[in-house]
Amino acid sequence: MQNNRRNLGLLIIAIGLIVLALVIYFTFFFQAPAAPEVLPNETVTSTPRLENGPTTGTTTPSDKPRNQQTYNLSQETPHQFNINDLTKMASIFAERFGSFSSQSDYGNFTDLKIFMTDSLQNWVDTYIQKIKAAYSSKTYYGIVTKALTTEVKSFDDKAGSADIIVTTQRSESTEKINGGTPYRQNLELKFKKIGNDWLVNEVYWQK
Repeated sequence: MQNNRRNLGLLIIAIGLIVLALVIYFTFFFQAPAAPEVLPNETVTSTPRLENGPTTGTTTPSDKPRNQQTYNLSQETPHQFNINDLTKMASIFAERFGSFSSQSDYGNFTDLKIFMTDSLQNWVDTYIQKIKAAYSSKTYYGIVTKALTTEVKSFDDKAGSADIIVTTQRSESTEKINGGTPYRQNLELKFKKIGNDWLVNEVYWQK
């Protein structure tokens, strides 16, 4: 008899523990699926699923075929060399022509020969020899030139002639690099058109 009461008591305790466990689970751990949030004045509609039938896919912009176009450079209009191109060429030529040193063996002059006529190339060869004779190899001598402005005195494309003056700032050094006082000096460039190429035919440093 006592065993039956004890078993009944244990059964009641076990059922109580199970009920308590279920209460704790549903209270703290179980979460119902969240309902979709509906904004004001917004109606949620459901799209019926087609059981049998083709599915229609969507095309994103990246999936669209590209309209590839070929570009033919031969159809591009050839650039016509004009006065603006010539003034830029004059500035670059003046800076390079007016910047040289004994350390570089006056290589700036030989580098510019492709922009010179044959007569100016011959003059440059003689001019280099004069500079080398005036300054010994042990003595440093150099000039740095920077183009500031350009002035077109004349330009005739049909006649193939042009005259441009480049205002430069120069600094002359005889003992150490960049040791001289800057000064301004104009360089006059006379161009001659040979074929389709504009070449420097004469150069004059103005005092």
